[in-house]
Amino acid sequence: MCAVFLVLSLPRYLTFDPDRSRVQQPGDFTLHYPLLVAHILFGTVAIVTCCLQVWPWLRQAHPAVHRVSGRLYVFAGALPAGALGLVVGATSPNGLTMRMSSVMLSVLWLVFTIAGYRTARQRRWADHRRWMIRSFAATMAIPLNRVYAWLLEATVLPAPSSNDPAVQEAWVHNLVGNADWPGWVTTLLVAEWWLTERSARAKHKARAARRRAAAAATPVTTTRPADLPTREGPS
Repeated sequence: MCAVFLVLSLPRYLTFDPDRSRVQQPGDFTLHYPLLVAHILFGTVAIVTCCLQVWPWLRQAHPAVHRVSGRLYVFAGALPAGALGLVVGATSPNGLTMRMSSVMLSVLWLVFTIAGYRTARQRRWADHRRWMIRSFAATMAIPLNRVYAWLLEATVLPAPSSNDPAVQEAWVHNLVGNADWPGWVTTLLVAEWWLTERSARAKHKARAARRRAAAAATPVTTTRPADLPTREGPS
């Protein structure tokens, strides 16, 4: 999904041509387009490197590569993309619903990533993994938002037949607003469910291991024939 998203979305912004942007530029904020392009480029780094970060084989076989890609994810991906997302989202021309969603996602993305980096520096590896799973979920919301938009356009929110600019603008606001919120809410809910289930499985395995250890340590007493009481009197 990430590869398809990047192939379909990234090339138009590598031309640095505002006319090819999917986002209409607000007339009162001329920096919106260059900040949007920077946000997309840093977001691309975040998407690519976070996929490397959650690859178990790479993390176990090449921990040095994992550390380098993790720093790239934090400092050349999520943090600058999230900070720029605050500005780009707050000045989005796509309506209040979209602006609120973009700002909220950017805040959560920054919080999760900073917490993940701090816990890694403190060598709290279990906490680090949990925070980075949440950061990964926030990153994956970016391509998932586009999937929701395509699904909505193909089903319940088709493009209007009218060429009236006001109608077209209202449709775009409705489409992107309804696609953006469920995109990141879905990924974060899945991440929290996965973390909860993983924790429950780990606790279950730990309890089972303790029971086995306790059973193995308990001495087994057997009664030998010589220790049996003898009966007195005639048999």
